[in-house]
Amino acid sequence: MPDVALFDVTGKGIFALDFDDDGRLVAVGAVGAALLELEREAIVDRLPAEVFPEAVVQAVRDCLPLPIFTARIFQTLLPLGGVADRTIEWTLHGLGVGMGRIALLEANDVTVRKRNDSRLRNMARAVEQSPISVVITDVKGIIEYVNPRFTQITGYGYDEAIGMTPAIVKSGFTSPQQYRELWETVTSGRDWRGELLNRRKNGDLFWEHISISPIRDDDGDIVRFVAVKEDVTMRKEYEKRLLYQAHYDDLTKLPNRLLSIDRLTQALARADRNREHVGVAFIDLDNFKKVNDTLGHTYGDDLLRVAARRLVGCIRASDTVGRLGGDEFLIVLPDLHDPAHALSVADKILEAFQEPFLILGHAITTTASVGLTIFPNDGREANILLRNADAAMYRAKDAGRNCCRTFHAGLNAIAMHRLRLESLLSGALERGEIFVVYQPQVDTRTGKLIGAEALARWRSPELGMVSPMDFIPLAEDSGLIEQIGKFVLETACNQLAAWRDHLPEGMRVSVNVSSRQVAVPGFADVVENALRNAGLPAQCLEIELTESLFALRVASVVETLNSLRAMGVRLAVDDFGTGYSSLSYLREFPVNTVKIDRAFMIPVGDEAADSLVRAIVAMGHSLNLQVVGEGVETAQQLAFLQEIGCDAVQGYFVAKPLPAEAFLRFASRA
Repeated sequence: MPDVALFDVTGKGIFALDFDDDGRLVAVGAVGAALLELEREAIVDRLPAEVFPEAVVQAVRDCLPLPIFTARIFQTLLPLGGVADRTIEWTLHGLGVGMGRIALLEANDVTVRKRNDSRLRNMARAVEQSPISVVITDVKGIIEYVNPRFTQITGYGYDEAIGMTPAIVKSGFTSPQQYRELWETVTSGRDWRGELLNRRKNGDLFWEHISISPIRDDDGDIVRFVAVKEDVTMRKEYEKRLLYQAHYDDLTKLPNRLLSIDRLTQALARADRNREHVGVAFIDLDNFKKVNDTLGHTYGDDLLRVAARRLVGCIRASDTVGRLGGDEFLIVLPDLHDPAHALSVADKILEAFQEPFLILGHAITTTASVGLTIFPNDGREANILLRNADAAMYRAKDAGRNCCRTFHAGLNAIAMHRLRLESLLSGALERGEIFVVYQPQVDTRTGKLIGAEALARWRSPELGMVSPMDFIPLAEDSGLIEQIGKFVLETACNQLAAWRDHLPEGMRVSVNVSSRQVAVPGFADVVENALRNAGLPAQCLEIELTESLFALRVASVVETLNSLRAMGVRLAVDDFGTGYSSLSYLREFPVNTVKIDRAFMIPVGDEAADSLVRAIVAMGHSLNLQVVGEGVETAQQLAFLQEIGCDAVQGYFVAKPLPAEAFLRFASRA
């Protein structure tokens, strides 16, 4: 019989089973009794089926008939005392020599160990399947382990990495100083975190966010390092794109307003220290809105791209060309020893814009207006220099465009006046400040009244009468021209309808229409509605269009013009001869009338000017067009136009533009 005292000394659960008596328990140690939560006396002399789990009972049954057997090891749950997750590892030892058929059953509670093993397996599985790289090295940095993600990202196989150092992914773009700081940090027992630009096996570069931690043994000594690394290449590229989008214009790829002003501010600070100059050029494309309105934004965008390239070709590598928005550009000229260099750049810009832009098969002529300021003469702060350059640019616009103007103190007042004008104009139509006047047109042969040109006028309670030369371009730039133009069209149609019983038969009214109006889909419907609401026949209305609109030959515009002619509306080319004159579009478009620009009337008596006017009249007649001379102010001019066969005239010599009542009185005398 085994010595039970020895069972207690082992510290294990030991049970003695008599195989000659069906495995009946003959002795049990204290640990074994406690494991079963029974007293020793309640266990001894009982059969295995009364005490143990079924797996133990079955093992005993299997071994009972055997004279000898090797140890059997297995695990079971021991659901005693309401605890269902205790795992017991049982070992049924073979029959002992000299002990008869007494077998020993050893029981060990391995619940904690099993849980730890499971946790370790789960951790190992997590590391193996982790979406981030894991690298373990010894204290010298020799790689002992890498997970599959490391091999996927770097291209190095497990066997290739083991025994190497993390230097196998060095890109050469990280400074030795940064590596020294990393190594000093982890060997001192501290964690290191940072981002490194590394290189894959195939040579591709990639960014990693890396955390390296020391691993200590039970004595606190560092025995290994573990590096957890995440591929952040896509995030870095996204951040790079966001940074680019925040500082560069997506259309032209030029610095945007934010970056341009930042570079200007830096240039000013440097110039202040070095006592140098900085040039600031504000550039606006002339008639850009006409391109956008008539050809569409695709053409406008392409024009901006080509214009940007031309501007870049006018500057030094150290200068900046930026797009402020729309068709406005900024050029910063830093580190100028001589301010005159800025003027030479402006001359280059004007010259670069002389050549037409070939955009999607269309030759588009777009010049530039340039406003120029110089630090420190015209201001010492970026916002003041920009404001003054903007004012100088508008001075260039007022001077006829396609030129450069420098800043002077009086321009601030001009700029403020323009802003005030734009603010007042925005509500002028609703307040009833816009009205229509009518300038008579007479037959040069008979002197009889044949028509009137309807013209918009603005009487501001604050400013008084505002010149059309001031507010019409402003309305074009701000988009208000569509509302004002529609008002003039409807007013003129209604007025002529009311006059018809008092005017000569065949009397017509001419209305100027901007390219922006014609480019809007449905303009022909607007005209048709105006005629129908007024009860006016279509042949009594003549739409006057600028040459530039015809020269663009836009399909949608052509369709609109054909629709107008189909309903009987007359079409006239206004200001003919001012830069886009072409026989081809006079043949191609359904035009009825050519109006000679007033600029050709002023030098009457000059042989060259007279020849040009004669040619225009002859050309118009050869195409069966009516020719109208504008801006006739003297008897000499009228006589000349009568001599060369011009069909009709208008101008101050005939009559100035008249309010409706005054026009009717004029008509009764004509």
